Amino acid sequence: MKLRYLIADVFTERAFAGNPLAVFPDSAGLDDAAMQRIAAEMNLSETLFVQPPQDPANTARVRIFTPARELPFAGHPTVGGAIVLAHLGRVSAPEGDSVLVLEEGVGPVQVRLTMRKGKPVFAQLTTAQPPQFSPAPPDTRIAAMLGLSTPCVRPGSAIVSCGNAFLCVELDSRASLAACRPDSTLMTELNHYEHAHGVYAYCADPRAPGRLHARMFGAGLGIPEDPATGSAAAPLGALLASREAADGTYRWEIVQGADMGRPSQLWLEVERVDGNIGAIRVGGSAVIVAEGRMLSPA
Repeated sequence: MKLRYLIADVFTERAFAGNPLAVFPDSAGLDDAAMQRIAAEMNLSETLFVQPPQDPANTARVRIFTPARELPFAGHPTVGGAIVLAHLGRVSAPEGDSVLVLEEGVGPVQVRLTMRKGKPVFAQLTTAQPPQFSPAPPDTRIAAMLGLSTPCVRPGSAIVSCGNAFLCVELDSRASLAACRPDSTLMTELNHYEHAHGVYAYCADPRAPGRLHARMFGAGLGIPEDPATGSAAAPLGALLASREAADGTYRWEIVQGADMGRPSQLWLEVERVDGNIGAIRVGGSAVIVAEGRMLSPA
């Protein structure tokens, strides 16, 4: 049995940057165990398996696997998967913007797809679940988890989920972010006891208002570090918007992956309505860099 796949670099406009994603566009015959084995073989942060939708009004059902487990939702597979499906002609997308729906473990996820000259150039997801907030561990433990001194961790950390839970941690500087050396044992304990998939550490860029630098460490997912994490950017946006005093739409550019040599750019947008968090959107581009056949998927 030969199974087609494509590799796309997601949250970037150039090849060999961003977060690589494997997409298997015809995976209807695969069971859970086979998909997990394939994801482990690909050894990327996530692998996406495309199946016929359960609701014919939707575009496709998608299953998302890390090398270690299945996820109910993830950002770069959603954004990258939409762009790959459009590239393959599986989406009837007119010039300009249109909306498609991908069925994921969290429910239907809307994706706004932008076409230019017949090519997909941008995709923006809207999270299917509202944010849920939980208390963070003490700053001393967070610092130890990241291999930093406690003063590097700014107050206000929280565990936030929009389908996947992440510990969002603000650091005092870009230098502290670059100096992170995660403790895998403490990271695994975070996943076990607080049920957070990883730590999304970030800092503001003092030279560019609205720009954040971030790193995601996900030992609990079998991902030591991820170049770009849309499902962590969404909770971070919810946390940041919850601190704002006024209603409105708040936007950030997140630069991630630079310390891995995989620079990524995520565009984050959060609506605040009547003091509550409304729509949360994460968008970016993707570049298809490879195509192949897996000879023995099962």
